[in-house]
Amino acid sequence: MRLKQNSYVTESYRKLAVNIEYANIDGNIKTIMITSSMANEGKSTTISNLACVMTELNKRVILMDLDLRKPSVHKYFNLSNNSGLTDLLLNKNNYKNYIHNIQPGLDVMTSGRVPSNTTEIIISKAIKELLKDLSENYDYILLDTPPIMLVSDPVNIAIYADAVILAIAYAETDKETIKKTIDVLKQVNANIIGTVLNKVPQNKKNKYYYYY
Repeated sequence: MRLKQNSYVTESYRKLAVNIEYANIDGNIKTIMITSSMANEGKSTTISNLACVMTELNKRVILMDLDLRKPSVHKYFNLSNNSGLTDLLLNKNNYKNYIHNIQPGLDVMTSGRVPSNTTEIIISKAIKELLKDLSENYDYILLDTPPIMLVSDPVNIAIYADAVILAIAYAETDKETIKKTIDVLKQVNANIIGTVLNKVPQNKKNKYYYYY
């Protein structure tokens, strides 16, 4: 997957990356989780594009697909998903064996095969240890997770994240659902640093918005 260098959408993601840098002025944000309230709100597109542009800031980035129930990151980068995170945790190998280098500064770890014990994997000590190991080698760890209102996985993942960004589909997700999503995240003291508004009509002034 490659973004058009001078497109409006690419510039919007660059602004998002810069805003994250401003939010991280103290250097306390390393692991960033992106989620949504419901399915098809553009979270995986958002995190994949964000990962690409963050390398332009001379940051070393790894994108992990933690949407173990319905993984899609591998599709954005045309990667095989025959092995990945779930295989790493099962075989207890070196994580570097499951890394795909996409471009200078950007690595991707796909989800691997869909497991039957998803929740057990998400809450395992091994995930926490993996994130710790990755933090020693990357400036940012980006986590793609399932929608908040559909399964409990992202709530458990939010505990490990330094920051959370919420993807919202324009004119599709009602305010009450968004409010419930934010309330759920706040219950685990998630650090919500912003929202990205996706699927905004072309006739609107901006196609993508970022709020901080």
